[in-house]
Amino acid sequence: MTIIHIGPPLLPILYNLGGATERRIRELATRQARAGSRVIVYSAEERPRTLQYGEVEVRAVACRQRGVLRAAEFLFKSLRDARSVKPDVIHFHSLAEGAAAAGMFASGLDSKTVLSFDFFEFRRGKKNPFFPWYRRALERFSSLLPVSGYCHRESARYWSIPEQRMQVVYNGVSLQQFHPDPAAAAVRRAALGLNREFVVCYVGRVCRQKGSDLLMEACSALRAEGRDVRLVMAGPLAQFGHEGDNGFARLMEQHQVIYLGPVDEAVLPSVYNMADVFVMPTRAYEMFGMAAIEAQACGKPVVCSNHGGLPEVISESSGLLFRAGDSADLAQKLRTLMDDGAMRQRFSNAAEGNARRFAWETIAHELYQVYQQA
Repeated sequence: MTIIHIGPPLLPILYNLGGATERRIRELATRQARAGSRVIVYSAEERPRTLQYGEVEVRAVACRQRGVLRAAEFLFKSLRDARSVKPDVIHFHSLAEGAAAAGMFASGLDSKTVLSFDFFEFRRGKKNPFFPWYRRALERFSSLLPVSGYCHRESARYWSIPEQRMQVVYNGVSLQQFHPDPAAAAVRRAALGLNREFVVCYVGRVCRQKGSDLLMEACSALRAEGRDVRLVMAGPLAQFGHEGDNGFARLMEQHQVIYLGPVDEAVLPSVYNMADVFVMPTRAYEMFGMAAIEAQACGKPVVCSNHGGLPEVISESSGLLFRAGDSADLAQKLRTLMDDGAMRQRFSNAAEGNARRFAWETIAHELYQVYQQA
């Protein structure tokens, strides 16, 4: 089978400082190539080039435009090039225009088109005057693949899509990359000057939507009780690939946060491993929660807001849920875990097994079946 992956032209596909969509594309493409498929990934970059990423061919497309025009430029150039490849499947990621663009820019191809997505309000959704066009564009895909049951339900409601037109295919985790590593944890803690403190960790965008401020408030409340808690946060302010301050830099300083900034993926496993507990405090629009799975793969108990796709990615035996938006309830869940070492150990033991449900190998196999059905 010949498979093409085309994702949003926001970051280069080999960007290594975060980006769940880019990681999903790389991980799926790698496993599909290992299984014997020819796999080509298109990447929006400053200049055209072709390179190998393991067994995957990456074709960089030079894009000069910005915003919606950049997406149009990227789709046009990628699909025009894809005509020479004649793929069996064109797998779009978060590009609702994909199937319609394939019909316009790559007419004559007999490729099936599928769409993975982890946010359902494409291009501002109902606020976009072209909302009816996007609804018709979604109907052009052979398969629609929301990344969680929550995303599935919300998409069906928002776009009036029959639920049977969609199939949940979760995001995943690389068990080769993310696994318990006490030695790496010790090195990372020592590098940060951490010793016997109780370390709470967060990885992701640092912003209000992700509830970063709630976590800071909860940890400060615990320190006010005399508890030796240190909060470590890793990730960009606001958006991956963009510099700037959204006001959270000063907030982190006020709450005595150890801020690592965007972290290279090679370093990321040691960040998870050094934590006693991992927290994902998202307020809204959390479709899956990839970081929560990666932390569990490293054997870490997790505390997540009871929102979106997060209840689907942790089990009752691997973590706790708190009321979304409630920093006091989050502090209470952390307090419970701090005071109950046996509970933390039970959660830690169960976390790895729960994460195995989302191994990229399993997800790639499910996706192959989707392709076959299409």
